[in-house]
Amino acid sequence: MQTTTKTTARRIALITALPLVGALALTGCSSDDDDRDDVAAASAPSVVPSDSSTATAGNSALAAAAATARKAVGSGTVTSIEQEAGGTSWEVLVVTSDGDEQEVHVDADGRRTTAGPTKETSDADDVAEAKRFIAAADLSVAQAASALTETVSGTVTELGLDDHAGAVVWEGDVRDASGTEHSIRIDAGSGEVVTNTVD
Repeated sequence: MQTTTKTTARRIALITALPLVGALALTGCSSDDDDRDDVAAASAPSVVPSDSSTATAGNSALAAAAATARKAVGSGTVTSIEQEAGGTSWEVLVVTSDGDEQEVHVDADGRRTTAGPTKETSDADDVAEAKRFIAAADLSVAQAASALTETVSGTVTELGLDDHAGAVVWEGDVRDASGTEHSIRIDAGSGEVVTNTVD
């Protein structure tokens, strides 16, 4: 009789404890205090298709080239960037606060200036147009490049501010994985796609 009472008491204690154990286990699983999961996720290799990684590298080089050119000038806004010599360098135009254009050449990975800055010859109309473009462009060159590749996956080979149907646009070329060139215009303020054609 005493053994049966002890066994019953143990069963009741176990049944009572199960919900508590379950709740603790769930709390432990959902807790984000342990950084080991973050470390594991960060160190896990990502699998990216080769054409995607090539495009990413090309677009990273564009952003780096823009930053390098701007640093070489000292300040200003990048209004145009394009690959040159079969993709072995970048030509970048930076407009300073007074509206002057400075041309800078940067190596393929975008990290080193190879020529310039060289001041371009500008008249009053050129200066006024450059200032108007900059005032209308809420998107930086890097943001515009990202918007283009969200429209067509690939590598941006050329990008610049221009007029289209009375609006200021970022106009650029994107080369997709098959080598096809896409000419895309996006509104320089909103980033909305204006045109998207295959060259």
